[in-house]
Amino acid sequence: MARREGPAVWALFLWPGGHHHGAWRLPDSPGDDLMSFDNYKRMAQEAEAAKLDIVFLGDRLDAWPLPNEYLAKTARGARLETITTIAALAAVTERIGLVATASTTFSEPFNLARMIGSLDHISHGRAGWNVVTSYTDDQAQNYGLDRIPPRPERYARAQEFLDVVKGLWDTFEDDAVIRDKYAGQFFHAEKFHKLDHKGEHFQVAGPLNMERPPQGYPVICQAGASADGIAFAARNGEVLFSVNSSIDRAREYYTKIKDGAVAAGRDPDSIKVLASINPVIGRTEEEANEKYERMQALLDDGVSRHFAEMYFGIDLAQYDMDELVPEIELPEVARGMPRAHQEYMLTRARDQGLTMRELVQGFNGTNIYPKSAEAAADEFQEWYETGACDGFILQISDVPEGVSDFCEHVVPILRRRGLVRDDYAGTTLRENLGLTYPANRYAK
Repeated sequence: MARREGPAVWALFLWPGGHHHGAWRLPDSPGDDLMSFDNYKRMAQEAEAAKLDIVFLGDRLDAWPLPNEYLAKTARGARLETITTIAALAAVTERIGLVATASTTFSEPFNLARMIGSLDHISHGRAGWNVVTSYTDDQAQNYGLDRIPPRPERYARAQEFLDVVKGLWDTFEDDAVIRDKYAGQFFHAEKFHKLDHKGEHFQVAGPLNMERPPQGYPVICQAGASADGIAFAARNGEVLFSVNSSIDRAREYYTKIKDGAVAAGRDPDSIKVLASINPVIGRTEEEANEKYERMQALLDDGVSRHFAEMYFGIDLAQYDMDELVPEIELPEVARGMPRAHQEYMLTRARDQGLTMRELVQGFNGTNIYPKSAEAAADEFQEWYETGACDGFILQISDVPEGVSDFCEHVVPILRRRGLVRDDYAGTTLRENLGLTYPANRYAK
């Protein structure tokens, strides 16, 4: 495969307590005030100053399903709502893309079309929507259901949901609004459209009471890894968040997504696949190891054990903790984390020859390990240039220090190698990612 050139796509996953489960206890962590918007603001502005492409807020519609005695020892029980927070970040940033997570299983298309469309207007075309179907019974029980619907049903609903939202965003054609004060004509009546959708899951009349978003459609993001999720992503996704345990597995996933896009009649370059690689950065390897071990020392053994059981949705008591991680049959319905994350953790453990005890003891987050700035840059470059991804989503272990370490020590190395842009290419997220502007379905 020819080595690619040009900058990669860079997204920062904002999590105010850090992605390492013990990092909130570090002296410099904002763990004492996770609900403060200033924490999000600082990290987003730092990412923008480094010319990263996206800040991203993930979400769950529940507290983490741990027993209270263990949840109480973590910083996972509280977080700000994503759409509200992204709207606030739009006011304190200028160029970086802003992606919020919202579920199609527990929302209505008209509501989300308005909210995500509003984010695009407020940010002047920098919004993205991470489309999720949710995945656990705990979340379903907050919305009047006993159990989460089966995966095929969730994705069928998600497809119709997204189609309806896009139809609502097309209410006004791009040149419909003229604002002719002299003639008293605000818009062309014939360029304003009512949707009148009647489908299996939704009945939505429209029209949407909002002009078309600046990007036509805010950028559609997704992270599915099941067969249904990959098919949905290949058909609809523009930015995909992926988790793979090795560069070879990442290449396999990358090829599967690109081939799926072609099969769906899309240009494979219209999808940007972002891989999760999350080193703990030090100026030297020794410094990185010291930071990592400091966080590891702050983990609670009981919390790690229960996190692992929650993560997989299984009882670990049935396994010999000193035996190598075996093939584990996961529940049909993901009870703890998305199937992609579960399979990633198990695959990585088997690839590395870990015992069950080592798997549990290392349960500190996703893909976290110590690296010097130079070694981290080498790994990013190898993944990008050899076809494992189009860019990266950074789930920083320790915040805000880890965000500063990446921006101050790794970004300059990557920029010298041409992997981080010198400046933003345009004013909208689509322009910066090289994505086309979607045509309005009603335009002649």
